[in-house]
Amino acid sequence: MRTLTRLGVSAVAAGAALTLMAGNATAATTTVRRDTATGAAYSGNWRISNIGNLTFTATVLGVDVTATCPQVTLTGTVQSAGSGTLNQATVGACQSSAGSAQVAFEGLPYTQGQVTYAPVAGGRDGTLSISDPGLRIKVVMNILGTQTCYYGFGSTVGSLTFNVYNRDNPNRPVPSVDDAQGSLNNARLDRLTGSGSLCPATGTGNGNATARGETTAGSGVFDQKLYITS
Repeated sequence: MRTLTRLGVSAVAAGAALTLMAGNATAATTTVRRDTATGAAYSGNWRISNIGNLTFTATVLGVDVTATCPQVTLTGTVQSAGSGTLNQATVGACQSSAGSAQVAFEGLPYTQGQVTYAPVAGGRDGTLSISDPGLRIKVVMNILGTQTCYYGFGSTVGSLTFNVYNRDNPNRPVPSVDDAQGSLNNARLDRLTGSGSLCPATGTGNGNATARGETTAGSGVFDQKLYITS
């Protein structure tokens, strides 16, 4: 169950961070803006925060276990044209019937990703994909003794993609929250070499998050609403 918890955390952090983090690869037809579709282009620091619990499921010793993670914060930088970094990731308070787990992101910062304005009628406004080869999440848990597990996107996944919704999109995951939002839907994580034998081979994560920038650059106050357009 702890395995599950960690898994969740990793997916979350990765997922959240990735969720609104404009990636290293620039999308020529995408612009990150302040407030609205006509707002000024935005470049600067950003912070991703979860909305409600992020949930993760994995199979531990033949049993499906679900963990909930209520505290996830990802910070980094983003350029208006789409390039960006994930510099810090904090995931805490994940719980399941097996207890808590320790989760950490290794190899930060992550720099390879892409945010793309790609609206779908009745759905998202764009996507955020990341394929940084350095992404590696370390999870320490107790499964018949202390187990250390490492997770990434794996050779069968290649990259992780999130749906992105603008703050005025009526189809955003949490309509009551007036912010740009990202949605993680059954995101898959694969176990990496170096993991303990009892670590789950795969896991899935689901959850929602918001992304904000700074109205005043370098202030550390993330009060700037964001918007993506072509």
